[in-house]
Amino acid sequence: MPTKVHFIDVGQGNMTLLQLSNGKIFLYDCNVTNENGDAVLEYLAEEIGWATNIDVFVSSHRDADHMRGVKRVHTYFPIQRVWDTGVTGTTPDCAEYREYMDLRRQVGFTEVKAKTRYDYGDTRLRIMNAKNDDLANNANGQSIVIKVVHRNSASDLDLSSVLLTGDTDAVTWKNIQKNYTESDLSCSILLASHHGSITYFDDLSDEKYYYTGHIRAKAPDMTIISVGDNPHGHPDDQALKFYMEHTKGSRQGNKVYRTDEKGHIWVTLKDNGGWELKNKK
Repeated sequence: MPTKVHFIDVGQGNMTLLQLSNGKIFLYDCNVTNENGDAVLEYLAEEIGWATNIDVFVSSHRDADHMRGVKRVHTYFPIQRVWDTGVTGTTPDCAEYREYMDLRRQVGFTEVKAKTRYDYGDTRLRIMNAKNDDLANNANGQSIVIKVVHRNSASDLDLSSVLLTGDTDAVTWKNIQKNYTESDLSCSILLASHHGSITYFDDLSDEKYYYTGHIRAKAPDMTIISVGDNPHGHPDDQALKFYMEHTKGSRQGNKVYRTDEKGHIWVTLKDNGGWELKNKK
């Protein structure tokens, strides 16, 4: 079976549904609001069926727009386990944080580590980043980064992949690149970090310098930005230029898709090594 990755249109936030090749279902982040709730839940039901278990909810990091409404999801699609980093996060005083921590205690959790992997049939989940004492004051920088790889398990050959980046920034990726080769970082589809924020490229140690070494190594075919109306200027114009410049493009010449423009976006990683991307507004 192929691996499917859905970038759900949840406005200013992130919510990525993973259908793994052995039938396991993962949800990477959540942003269900009063405004989008019915549409988001209907989309999940269309793809996996009402009352179907979500095997793992992955909290990339504990920001409200990455865990909002997770208990509402749990009501209709029972979550069996939580993965996170154990890092407190940037918004511990909000209702979303308390709701998430209650679910975490209720269903049980695993604190995943960087440089580990989990195989589910022909799908491999590579944890590229997690808790990092070198980034102790940077909760976003300790987001869980997962490379979702569809592979030929018989030959152990990687075929195509999606890289999920949380809210990681340029400092994070300079750190990550110390531990991985360009082959490790390369991907077919890239989820743009932090909703297209310039922090992904901005080297705060030098006001005149932007860092692009990480995206040159990734060289994605397509970049997806999960974004909605917001006061932060996401996606940033300069970040968009970098994504356009360093994304190779599909056969149709498309390079960057945004959920605020394209709606729900999903990609199928195929057994023959190819991938197919579709969207529904």
